[in-house]
Amino acid sequence: MTPESEESKKLQFDLWKSVQGGNHQAFRIFYMKFTDVLYNYGKRICHNEEIIKDSIQDVFQGIWEKKENIQINSSIKQYLMTAFRHDLIYKIKKEQKSGTELQSSNFELSVESTIIDSEDRMSKNVQLNDALLKLTNRQKEIVFLKYYENLSYDEISSIMDLNKNSLYKLLSGAIQRLKDYMIVLLLTFLY
Repeated sequence: MTPESEESKKLQFDLWKSVQGGNHQAFRIFYMKFTDVLYNYGKRICHNEEIIKDSIQDVFQGIWEKKENIQINSSIKQYLMTAFRHDLIYKIKKEQKSGTELQSSNFELSVESTIIDSEDRMSKNVQLNDALLKLTNRQKEIVFLKYYENLSYDEISSIMDLNKNSLYKLLSGAIQRLKDYMIVLLLTFLY
């Protein structure tokens, strides 16, 4: 996955300007473009699909209602993911306070591959997935945002409400844990 190009970001901002101007068709396109991204991100934070779908709807409804007053200065994707994350976490906490049992906070990453060429590749994927499961929930979230969504450190820092030093430290810790786990696996296979 490659980071968003400048041209792609410009097209997104042009689309956003049309949404701000009240263009319903542009809003439908905007919604369709980002719904899957938010849904996939939400599934990694919370397993309750209803809450995820409600948060997506609420974020886009809020955007439509306040479109004239919203100023997006950096990345549209970053803005949406930040708004969605805040809304989703708010709903999760609200559900937990009301006593409703909720499967949440088990941020999961699955190692996806479009084509598994051999058993060796499948074995490596299983091993990497096992390694990812050893990470804390915050580490899994950072790895997902950085390496699956290709967001910049600034964008991740904003989405997760972390200062850059904490972000670097958390990501570095995640990478180190992955390395340590993979070395242990390698050594087990050698002996």
